[in-house]
Amino acid sequence: MLKQKKYRSKSYLKWVASKPCLICRYEPCQAHHITIAEHRGWGQKVSDKYTIPLCYQHHDLLHHTSERRFWNEIGADPMFYANLLFSVKGTDCDNDEWLFNNMYKRIYPLVQNNIDFLMKPK
Repeated sequence: MLKQKKYRSKSYLKWVASKPCLICRYEPCQAHHITIAEHRGWGQKVSDKYTIPLCYQHHDLLHHTSERRFWNEIGADPMFYANLLFSVKGTDCDNDEWLFNNMYKRIYPLVQNNIDFLMKPK
């Protein structure tokens, strides 16, 4: 079985982290690797193309909740947002207005419906 080489790009991770948090639109952010995106071994990260911007608070909540439960609670598909970001990098759609209309507006109702979960104290 051939191993597929994972996409690695520090500049892409920096670009993702420069975007507002997917959940609350707060800045600064971290590029979160979606752990359920692909098979990985112990101590290995998924490909850098499977990343989304999360503020420190929501990144921490996700890691304390578990990846699957976090996204199930919200009712969102993180892969949609990661694929959207990866597909627009370096294109004419790589601007804040396009991302707001096609990414943030889409998740906003899910965030509003789950505000108690997303803002719970540690």
